[in-house]
Amino acid sequence: MAASYDPSHPPCKALSASDRDSFGYKTMQARLPVIITKVINDVYQTYHNLPSTELDLKEKEKEAKHIISTISELRYELQHDKKFRPLRDSEDDVEEWNQTLADHFEGSSWFKAPWLFAECYLYRRVRETFALTQHFRDYDPFHEQKKTVFKSSQKAVVAIAVRLMSPSEDSTANGTEGLSSLDILVSQGPESVGTEEAFFELAQFCLWGNATDLSLLDNPDLAKVEELQKRMMTSTASSSNNSSTTSLDKQLEEQQQGKGGEETSELQKHEEKILANDLNALWAKVKGLRKGRVDFILDNAGFELYVDLMFADYLIRAGFASEVVFHAKTIPWFVSDVMPVDFQWTLDQLRYASSSSNDSAPFFDPSDPAEQKALRDLGAKWQSYVDQGVWRVTSDDFWTSCYAFYHLTSLPSAQDLFTDMKKSDLWIFKGDLNYRKLVYDCQWPTTTPFKKAIGPLGSREDVPSLVTFRTCKADVVVGLAEGVEEKMDKLANDWQVSGEYAVISFKQ
Repeated sequence: MAASYDPSHPPCKALSASDRDSFGYKTMQARLPVIITKVINDVYQTYHNLPSTELDLKEKEKEAKHIISTISELRYELQHDKKFRPLRDSEDDVEEWNQTLADHFEGSSWFKAPWLFAECYLYRRVRETFALTQHFRDYDPFHEQKKTVFKSSQKAVVAIAVRLMSPSEDSTANGTEGLSSLDILVSQGPESVGTEEAFFELAQFCLWGNATDLSLLDNPDLAKVEELQKRMMTSTASSSNNSSTTSLDKQLEEQQQGKGGEETSELQKHEEKILANDLNALWAKVKGLRKGRVDFILDNAGFELYVDLMFADYLIRAGFASEVVFHAKTIPWFVSDVMPVDFQWTLDQLRYASSSSNDSAPFFDPSDPAEQKALRDLGAKWQSYVDQGVWRVTSDDFWTSCYAFYHLTSLPSAQDLFTDMKKSDLWIFKGDLNYRKLVYDCQWPTTTPFKKAIGPLGSREDVPSLVTFRTCKADVVVGLAEGVEEKMDKLANDWQVSGEYAVISFKQ
């Protein structure tokens, strides 16, 4: 009989804020109170900026003040490690949440419960506050933060759009006139060298786009975000291998000798930071697909979503997929996670780039007309994918539940979702939280095989192939070769949580 796990009893000891040396403790003690304070400030700014002619102005101001008071009480509960209480709204998932609280967390509290549950519970409590209002029911208190960081990404966004849509200046061969750089690469078919080169480069873009995560950037350094994206854009295509141990030896030697490794290309520097790299195995899977279905379990809105769409576009253009399903969150979640409205908003900002048709100034407004056209053409192309059903955007309460992904195969409320997802050829899980939920956020030895750590998703025959693209921002990491953890501890003592290192883990 298969082992059964519940939210309070993962396969091994849960990560918890009760451990003062853990990143979970830092999150609960320092980071989450800052995030909650920003919610309070956002609501304050919103209702103070309401025009005097606003309909129901007094009622909205009263509700906003009540939201601020309620969120302040939530911050107090967290900071003083109060016991969890049941949810009080009437959302579709409230019964499941309250049953889970009663069955597994009665008498537990913020710092004593598993970190994964406590953090999910916090964002669900934030949602409760807005769900109990009339005028702010659909309000996203993180929307302005998402917009600000995405706005800072314009240079990288434009560079990618030009590559995907503008005729390549390097095109001189017969039959490639007018094609974009990407279309030239994939024009020789799925088995061509160009298609393979594009895969390895764009897959790494898809990975490192996860580095800008608003739930971890308490005070986002927009210059740092832009510099990271600039480094990504100067990379050149290269094949990948699983040589993390060799790369770490090189990094340690350079560190000890005071060398900066100037001879190393930007892409190689990034590759050396992928501590478990299954890109070759993923490529073997992808290149065998012909007009298949690929599912993205999304993470962050903004630039990460943009590069996810870029990679999904590549899969369509190269002929590997004819359908891509994007799984978004149903509610505002972990600050920057994608909801369906964020998905459509992103396409709209591209379609209306530098356009005066909007009531407000265009979100993206490059001065070069060719760049403006590339953005608009890309937005139109991606919108056509949605309109034609080539891309499908969906959401399910399972993604914002307290359950690890072990329970996707067995939780009664998730069975419609699982039945649909079994029709897919490949699941792509993006980001840190999805990784934590895949491996149940517990104290696995770092050498634990990824397939073992994902439980039923690794052992059941009816689960499609899956891969996770994750920059490391929490204590749990699996799938590393022997000795990697020890070398990383010497190289960077915060390697598990800094977002500077990554894993790409694949299950056939």
